[in-house]
Amino acid sequence: MELDKLDLNEVLKKFKQDLESYKKAKIKCGIIGRSGTGKSSLINAIVGEEVAEVGEVETTMTINEPIEHGGLLFYDLPGCSTSNFPKETYINEFNIEEFDCVILVTADRFYEDDLFLIQELIRIKKPVYAVRTKIDFSIDRGLRRGNNAKETYGKIYNNLSDSLKGYRIKGIYLVSSDYPSEYDLSKLLEDIYSSLNNFKKERFIADINITSENILLEKRIIANKIVSRFSAIAAANGLNPIPGVDIGVDLAIMLKMSKEVQNIYGLNAEQQEYNMQLLDKKSAKFIATKVLQYTSRYGGREAIMVLLKKLSATIATKTASKWIPFVGQAIAAGIGFKMTSWIGNDMINDADEIAKETFDSFKKTEPTEANLV
Repeated sequence: MELDKLDLNEVLKKFKQDLESYKKAKIKCGIIGRSGTGKSSLINAIVGEEVAEVGEVETTMTINEPIEHGGLLFYDLPGCSTSNFPKETYINEFNIEEFDCVILVTADRFYEDDLFLIQELIRIKKPVYAVRTKIDFSIDRGLRRGNNAKETYGKIYNNLSDSLKGYRIKGIYLVSSDYPSEYDLSKLLEDIYSSLNNFKKERFIADINITSENILLEKRIIANKIVSRFSAIAAANGLNPIPGVDIGVDLAIMLKMSKEVQNIYGLNAEQQEYNMQLLDKKSAKFIATKVLQYTSRYGGREAIMVLLKKLSATIATKTASKWIPFVGQAIAAGIGFKMTSWIGNDMINDADEIAKETFDSFKKTEPTEANLV
């Protein structure tokens, strides 16, 4: 049955609503631990950007504003071991019932007050992830004592597992913020992702650092959805009875789409600066050149305009309507959808290639004894 214009408008409206829901989605994550446990460094490693100030002195007395990165809201909280934060009122003090997840952080072991807090979090049905930071330092010390990396990792993991026996936490994760692609950070992120629903799931995977091939694959899925949604908006704009292709409208849409794809793949300036600090000089120079080429092709009004003009000259009006999955649409809608999706797919392919090369470069510069679990 042929869809009429009203049906199409409803479908395109749904795409637009989905894009808005994605943009508005927020994930509240509590990061709880004593000073010096590496909470700020962990947050930075999770998002692949310097968003949290790193320091050894506990300065958090009350929650004011979270550390924000896209849709991720990190609440950097102190442990409940001091008179300032008595454990009996800790949950209510920080409104933890509103959080989507809680990461309990230590640099050595979990203490009695940590175990009390875990019990309370489980009681209010909050997902708890137990994280032991600075595992690379522990492994390095073990190597100097004659223990190999797997032995050190296994000993630390087993000790934590024994101390947390009987507590229904989501998992134990040994991580290094200096080597985000190694050890258990990717497993932590994938487990948090699995616990979320709907658009929070999309937003989370879009805003986290690429620490595994699985996360990179999921980012491509999200990027494809984003391009489809922007393409639908372009099609909706094209429903107006205006002859030809409205380059001005398409340009604005594609600039927004370009920025979203860049953010998903960590190609913005802030995340690239963070990556350059972790890569060796040769890899950093290579990746920086690739990113510069990408932004030159997709990152500015003039560049997008060039792509649009080339594309509009190649798409024949008589065949444009077949490029969207509806029957009997206005030709202008077909042109708008095709042009946006075509360029969007190119953006994704090029961004995905750079992200893969960056991830491979990290693997070359990280510890040789990988996959310890």
